Amino acid sequence: MTDITILIAVIALALWPVVLFLLKTINIRKKRLEHLERMTKNELDEISTQDLVISVLKKIGCQPEINSEGHVTFKYQGDDFYIAAEEENRFIMIWNPWWGSISTDNEAFPVLKEIINLVNVNSLVTTVYMVDEDEKTVGLHSRCHTFFSPNEGELEEHLKMLLDYFFDTHNAIKENLNQLGNAAVGEEEKKERVKVKGFAAYKENTVPIKPPKE
Repeated sequence: MTDITILIAVIALALWPVVLFLLKTINIRKKRLEHLERMTKNELDEISTQDLVISVLKKIGCQPEINSEGHVTFKYQGDDFYIAAEEENRFIMIWNPWWGSISTDNEAFPVLKEIINLVNVNSLVTTVYMVDEDEKTVGLHSRCHTFFSPNEGELEEHLKMLLDYFFDTHNAIKENLNQLGNAAVGEEEKKERVKVKGFAAYKENTVPIKPPKE
């Protein structure tokens, strides 16, 4: 045997226990998820929210995985999503991170905040933006918080409806950016555009936020 052959054999022997462990873990999770398919609603009450999410995602054609933070990651219609499950109360937080970005030099950037605020008011999905100062890029991230229980009807349709709504939100923001990005907007016009009539009645009861005194 050559030195290379011996080295390969040694490496293979060293890695074999790790491979066996991974295969065993994958097999256990697969059997557990297959068992979910056959369980009654009463039995499902004992299943973790995360396992329930994984099972439903597979039913709608996704390939979920668990990331290093313990969240369920997957792709839907080509976009990246992840779900954080709250085990105690059957709530889940769905995140669609970095679904879009815009340069701070873009002429539409000054109206981005106003557009996001307006879309958020009428949307099940909330969008936020974060500025990367080094790259002068703004990333757009959307999220949705929902109750997710096996006793609440067709979970596949419920989850698909919410995921599809993320793309409706994308389109609403993009369309508004296209319409307003090339327009010359004065300060008074911008103020007028972000007024939300439903909030006006509460303005008199607002409490100014002040930094704590040392």
